[in-house]
Amino acid sequence: MSAGLLGGLLGIGGGSIVVPGLVFFLRFDQHKAHGTSLAVVLAMSAASVTAYSRGGHIDWLLAAEMAFGGVFGAFAGARVVAALNGPMLRWIFALFLLVVGVRMIAAGLLEPNGAAQAQHALSGLSIQAHVLIAVATGVLTGFLSSLLGIGGGMVMVPAMVLLLGVDQHTAQGVSLAAIMPTALTGMFLHHNMGNVEPRVAKWVGAGAIGGGIAGAGTAALLPGRTLKLVFGVFLVVMSVLMALKKHGSRVQDSEIS
Repeated sequence: MSAGLLGGLLGIGGGSIVVPGLVFFLRFDQHKAHGTSLAVVLAMSAASVTAYSRGGHIDWLLAAEMAFGGVFGAFAGARVVAALNGPMLRWIFALFLLVVGVRMIAAGLLEPNGAAQAQHALSGLSIQAHVLIAVATGVLTGFLSSLLGIGGGMVMVPAMVLLLGVDQHTAQGVSLAAIMPTALTGMFLHHNMGNVEPRVAKWVGAGAIGGGIAGAGTAALLPGRTLKLVFGVFLVVMSVLMALKKHGSRVQDSEIS
């Protein structure tokens, strides 16, 4: 339920909580934890998307553009990641999250109207230019997600807010919508490899659905400035945890967070 609450509140998949929980508490091996987590993330994302959609906080076209670009970016990132060692990737990840987290906090503290101003500036672009920027942002998101081993939400939401000028609520709704096809595809692939535990996914997913609805409902009640601050603090905390991670750990971050 905690993964669903966090996912719904911040517009992320919640896999960064589900995967470690399955590994450490239920003794799942890493592959089975990832596969089962994808099923949970799919259920939570669907429930949260419903809540965000009712509030009018999802731009479905933007979600499709981001997801489309993300596929190509992920392939590129996967090729680059093979040339980097584990510790280097971990420090890149930590530094990236720290920089983006601090920028999100600054946006919440010093630029409460910055997103609205940026969106107004983008409104003068042609449809083709806006689509190109959105797809390019998706490519960047997919590339960084694949390269750093993190989920799209932690990259996608800041990218939409800071680069595209999307308001925080809509960015989180779009992120969850864009995560769904990726989670669905991954779940089927893992299921075919026997890496999904249906019974565990059912019970954990039920809690995640409840948490996702509650998180999305809470997000709707909070101003965008507050959500920026909360998201920024979350990224900074994740950065510190990754920097402190032991070199010998084999537990990887979720591909969908």
